[in-house]
Amino acid sequence: MRRIGVALLTVTALLVGGSTAAAVEDDVIQDLGAPLTSLTVMEGAFGHENGRDVVYAVPAGEDAQLNVVDVRTRELVRAVPLPGAAGAWGITVASDGSVYVGSYSNARLYRYHPDTGTVTDLGQPIAGESFVYGLSAGPNGVVYGGTYPNAHAFRYDPATGDVTDYGSLDTVQQYARSTTYDPDRNALFVGLATPKAKLFRIDLATGDKQELTPASLAGKEISDLDYADGRVFANVSGRLTVFDAATGQQVTFTDAATGSQVTDYPIGARGVSPGEGGAVYFTNATVLTRYDVATDTVGAVTPAVKVTRGAAIGYGWVTENGSRVLYGLGGNYSGGTFRYDPGSGAFAQWSSPFQYVPVPLMHAIADPSNGKVLVNAFLNGSTGTYDPATGVTAPATRQGQVEGWAWGDDGKLYVGIYPYGRLSVWDPHVPESATNPRILFSLVDSHLQNRPVSVVPSDGKVYVGTTPGYGEYGGALTVYDLANGALSVYRNIVVDQTVAAIQPTTSGLWAGSSVDSGQGTEPRATEAVLFRADPATGAKTAELVPVPGAKSINELTVGPDGRLWGLADGTVFVVDPATGTVQRRIKVFDGTTGAADGALSWRDGYLYGVTGGRLFVVDSLAGSVEVLRDRGLNRLTATPDGTYYSLLRPDGKTNPTNLASYVPPADACPGSDLRATVWTGDVDSRVANRFARPGCTVIDELPDPAAKWRDHGTYVRAVVAVTDRLVADDVLSPAEGEAVRSAAARSTIGR
Repeated sequence: MRRIGVALLTVTALLVGGSTAAAVEDDVIQDLGAPLTSLTVMEGAFGHENGRDVVYAVPAGEDAQLNVVDVRTRELVRAVPLPGAAGAWGITVASDGSVYVGSYSNARLYRYHPDTGTVTDLGQPIAGESFVYGLSAGPNGVVYGGTYPNAHAFRYDPATGDVTDYGSLDTVQQYARSTTYDPDRNALFVGLATPKAKLFRIDLATGDKQELTPASLAGKEISDLDYADGRVFANVSGRLTVFDAATGQQVTFTDAATGSQVTDYPIGARGVSPGEGGAVYFTNATVLTRYDVATDTVGAVTPAVKVTRGAAIGYGWVTENGSRVLYGLGGNYSGGTFRYDPGSGAFAQWSSPFQYVPVPLMHAIADPSNGKVLVNAFLNGSTGTYDPATGVTAPATRQGQVEGWAWGDDGKLYVGIYPYGRLSVWDPHVPESATNPRILFSLVDSHLQNRPVSVVPSDGKVYVGTTPGYGEYGGALTVYDLANGALSVYRNIVVDQTVAAIQPTTSGLWAGSSVDSGQGTEPRATEAVLFRADPATGAKTAELVPVPGAKSINELTVGPDGRLWGLADGTVFVVDPATGTVQRRIKVFDGTTGAADGALSWRDGYLYGVTGGRLFVVDSLAGSVEVLRDRGLNRLTATPDGTYYSLLRPDGKTNPTNLASYVPPADACPGSDLRATVWTGDVDSRVANRFARPGCTVIDELPDPAAKWRDHGTYVRAVVAVTDRLVADDVLSPAEGEAVRSAAARSTIGR
């Protein structure tokens, strides 16, 4: 699942309740439905239809729908399906009143007809893209937009149905995040986000492109653009930056609170409002703020009003009783909407009734103390606790988007969070407080790391493996000392690669890499490596390629044999940690994965795992693999009763929205004897040990040498009886059966 590399201003909420999707029949797994139902809105727009003033928004979710809410009656008018869309980062009302939606991950353009309440799917404006961003309106019903991952800008003309592709604006930058139309010069401004902000102006008459990026924007991103009265307003990494549309030069303006001249100003919104009365409005934290274009002065509105239901993600002007009033949609947990009358200063805010939908899931982890399963949502970061006994998910403290998490010996959960490169400690068994959860560190600013994909608490320390930030190469291994808070960050231990998996062993700290680099880049490395590092110095003491050609080592674990078992793309490998030699490779499937894919879990000699959507089990003695389900799964976690839980992408859907469970076959011999060869008491038969039936090895099947035997002959005869049965059942060959009997005869049992 592709992660969206952008800062979010979202409307999110978590509902308490059971699964929302009907279970799907499956011979392997049980579909438990969608555990989290939420509201996530990236952007909104205001319009007028059939006598109503309305707000438009697309709550993110599988088969997303355009919601239409009357801002006067505050009721949901309709929800119109957008087939194939998972959400929308672009929405605008065209000059002819039509509403256009730019979707992800199918990058389609949809046109909503307010007069009929219907939607037309216009297809992909730019073939091969994944996201449509930054829709803006031009004259004659025309709309403009940008794309990801190839940073195109485009124009759609409803009169002809034609799309004009202005091409990719940069060979490295991936996000054309924002556009705005300049009607005075018939020009289109386009803002590129990561890894480095760029501002372009396109002459729409000639198609000529001009880059206007000032040096002050280096290392930042442009997330929103708006035009008003000869000015282009940009949200540049959370700072309002203003450009003269005619010259392209950055404007110096006045901070009304201090009287000082500034070149930027805090903004906590998806851009500014359309110009009205010579001014634009936006939210800064909870402060509604006004920028006067005539005087280039910015400051809080007077009298001051506090927007407590979220930073603005959409605006619209409405005529009421002859006056123009501003409506705004806020990005928060309740669909916050506000109304502001600049003439009277009257202000009101409320929650609009957008539809809650199943949210794509990011992670799951079982609670070893109570058998419940914690689930975390993609993008909005909502977290819930699923109770298998009731099938109900209760809301838990919102963590943010979890890339990796693990339980510590202290019974607390250590949580790695995107996009901050953050590690937090959280005790889900006690109420939320100012110190629960508690941030331990963040790496995004100090070390340019943003995804903690591997989190491993061990022996008083937490080891964290991270991917680099946007446009960056070189992940890091981080060591955090729980006792004193000491932090050591070792970047580029494997040059240009992410640290994707970590496993402490008695022979040292082992880790696996992924060729993944920061978004907005192409990998420089060609294959993943396994390495051993000194956590005190970050020095690499060993390195090998366990699976030639594999792009990512996603999981490491110590097996019952004391060896290091790992998952590299679709191959399980076994390494002797003392010597660093590869002893076995077991292929699950051909293909590559990413650093966030894959999971392994031991169950009494069987290694269960998920990779590339597949649920599989490895017989660790035989070295054989069985794929139990060949599609749709991500993550794997086991509750104390032995049930496995995974995230399920329902057939035909884009993202995992459901929780699924898998119950392994009953283990007839818990605590199996997993020695590599068959022993009869104190004698090694040198016959390879194996599972004779589910859960029971050959040694398990043999008579217990620790029992009180009447004499040696009684013990040997008991062994003969068992081996005869195992030979008859084709578990052992006749020669192997004889070798086991011979070993029993040489043993001291019963003597």
